[in-house]
Amino acid sequence: MTTNRILPAAATLALAVCLSACILITGFQKDPAPTSSQTLTRMGDTVYRIDLQGLESTGRQEMTSNLLKSAAEVTLEAGYDYFIVSGGEVREESELQATPAARTFLESPSGSLVDSSARVSQRYFGSVLFHVFQGEKPPDNPLSFDARSLAR
Repeated sequence: MTTNRILPAAATLALAVCLSACILITGFQKDPAPTSSQTLTRMGDTVYRIDLQGLESTGRQEMTSNLLKSAAEVTLEAGYDYFIVSGGEVREESELQATPAARTFLESPSGSLVDSSARVSQRYFGSVLFHVFQGEKPPDNPLSFDARSLAR
């Protein structure tokens, strides 16, 4: 009769341990993947500005391409055919970030000890100011872009 009572108690205890382990594992899961952020500002009737923050994995050329594609999408959504870039930039920002790894010290070229438990994180930020137009894109302006061909 004692084993009849011990078996259900042991099963309940085992189930409780398994469920508490699931709770602990969930608490240590990785954060969701970071996303880039984009801000669209309407500066006038036919003038827009897009500000874009890229991920660490986004390079300078990809940032430029993303800005132009976003401008093309805005142009088409507003009912226009092409846009002319009148300003903008892509800049890189570096930030020193601590790493969760064990701390080690390396000797720098100057002979001092450097904490190697940090890494440099590089991220690109970009902006583009553009005017939207209807009709054919001017063939002689290198800053004009056909929205349909870029949005593909």
